Amino acid sequence: MTNARTRTGLLAAVALAGALGLAGCGVGGDDTAAAPDSGSSAPATRDASDSPTSDSPPSDPQPSASDRGAGDSTPAKEAGSGSPGADVPRSDCTAADLRVELVAKGSEMNSEYYDLRLTNTGGRCAVRGYAGLSLLDDGGKQIGKPATRSQDGGAVGNVVLDNGDSAHAVVKTPGKGVTGGDCAAEPAKIKVYAPGNTEAVTSTDTAGIQVCGGTFTTGPLVTSFPR
Repeated sequence: MTNARTRTGLLAAVALAGALGLAGCGVGGDDTAAAPDSGSSAPATRDASDSPTSDSPPSDPQPSASDRGAGDSTPAKEAGSGSPGADVPRSDCTAADLRVELVAKGSEMNSEYYDLRLTNTGGRCAVRGYAGLSLLDDGGKQIGKPATRSQDGGAVGNVVLDNGDSAHAVVKTPGKGVTGGDCAAEPAKIKVYAPGNTEAVTSTDTAGIQVCGGTFTTGPLVTSFPR
């Protein structure tokens, strides 16, 4: 009986030792088994402190304001007429507030000169650039071609006009003697478009102009007729 108990105890001890051995093998398994699969589809993340490598292409430089040629959004400054330093919009004088006329200014260098005057009869306004000028007969039909642009009289600038002020442009045509009398008929009226206007102003103040040789020019509007 004693021997039976001893055998039973030994069998139990062997069974316990075997169980402990199996548990030990599970704990001491391969460490790489827990590593994620290299083909995992989990999204990659990038740390905010990461910087591009030296192989990354440089970004395109942004153009400067001068390269863009930014437009001038400020009001135009006065060009010598009216109150100094005033800010006024460009070419806002309207036909309804303008009176026009031609004034003879004499002959020089085989040309006849005239002063095209645009006088403001309304509130303060401005003109800038060239007036459109053509000549009309008694029936209102245009004589020849409109005046073409020239640089006579100065550079283009903003001309501010208070009530009663005038802008001036140099009008020129060859003298009769130069063209051998090849001149158009004397007009009954002048027809003038102020810069920025689609409505014309007419006047019978023609100063007796006659376009000769087919040459008829007008300079830009300026603050005074050149002496």
